[in-house]
Parts: sequence; C-alpha cells; structure tokens
Amino acid sequence: MPANSRTIIVLATAALLLTLGIFGFTEVDLAVQDRLFDAATGSWIWDKHEPVARMLFYTGPKLALVALAAACLLTLLASGHWDFARKRRQGLAVLLISLIIVPAAAGALKTATNVACPARSDRYGGNVPTISLFERYPDDARPADRQRCFPAGHASGGFALFALVFMFKGRAARRVAVVIALTVGGAMAAYKMAIGDHFLSHTLVTMELAAILVALIASAAVQVERHFGRLP
Repeated sequence: MPANSRTIIVLATAALLLTLGIFGFTEVDLAVQDRLFDAATGSWIWDKHEPVARMLFYTGPKLALVALAAACLLTLLASGHWDFARKRRQGLAVLLISLIIVPAAAGALKTATNVACPARSDRYGGNVPTISLFERYPDDARPADRQRCFPAGHASGGFALFALVFMFKGRAARRVAVVIALTVGGAMAAYKMAIGDHFLSHTLVTMELAAILVALIASAAVQVERHFGRLP
C-alpha cells in the first residue's frame, strides 16, 4: 500500500473512532441541532422546499457530480488519443470509481443502521424516539418503518471528491483538491443539517468514511497497475 494511502487510512480511521466515541456517548449532536431548530414555530432555519437553496445545495450538486462521473468515463475512453488524459488515467479511474463507490457505501450503511433524521425525532416534532448513535429504540416505541439517515448520503458525493488528490502530484495542487472536497461536501452537508435531515455526526462519519474508501480505491489502483501494467 502506498505511503500516502496508508497515512490517509490511519488518520481517517482514528478520526472516525474519535467521532463515534464523542457523538455516541455525549449530546453534542443535539446541542448543535437545537440551534438549527426554532421550537416556537416548529421549523428549521431553512425551508427544504425553498427552490433556490434546493437547486444550489441539493439538485445542482447531484447533477454536477453525475456529469463529472460521465466526463471521467468519457475522458478515460478517449485517453488513448489524448496525452493529457493518458498521463492521468489512474487518477481519473480513482475519481470515477470513488464517485460510484462512496455514495453506494453510504446508501448501504443508511439502510443497515436504522438511525432517524432529526426531523423525524420527537425532540423536533417527529414521532421517532430521540436516541444516541449506539442506543436501541425502546421496544414499545420502535418506529414502524426503517430509518435511513446515518451516515449522510447526500454529502457523500461531495466528499468523494477527495479522489481529486490522486489526480495530481504537486503538494499545492493536492491541498487545493482537499479544499474543494471539503467545501463541496461541507456545503451539501450543512444544507441537509439546516433542513433537519442530518445531525453533525452523520456528516463527519460520511467524510471520514469517504477518505478511507478513496484511499483504499487509490491503493487498489496502484496495485492493479503494478501487477497488470498501466490501466487501459
């Protein structure tokens, strides 16, 4: 495993464990979310149906990420005739696979964890008991339908942009790539928190899982190239 990928995996795993420890056994999530909810009006600080914000932070980014994945695929297919793309085949492959795998993994985990969104919580006007990450629902108040809010799914596509790091070799360019991923993923996540769809821990766990998955994908790409030659 390349040193860069190994370092990312170790640091992101440590951050993930720290996040789970802090948010699983404290009420930090609730303290943050309380500030985003107006108990007097029973509303969140941002209306999820407001069209401009929805386009800027929800629909727009989703479409842009799909377009980016399509562009990566087309560029890879044309890389045999394009010197710029040929030199970046591995990075393009890592980016394309990350844009697919990271959201898919987040979606699978959401189905498995059965954690409710803030808006569904009885603390904020919903009908699902408010519990911490590691608590189980009371037997007499178990939600009728399965909850799908942990980790954050929407922001996972933005944090998958950590893969841009592996498109470049220069330290400055890689730092810019990290800033882009944090900005895009963070903006998408902040919007979902502001409309009551996610707690802060949901976002942080998604960010850390994305970093781990991207590093694993990058490491796998290096191993494939090492054993089978350059990516086609």
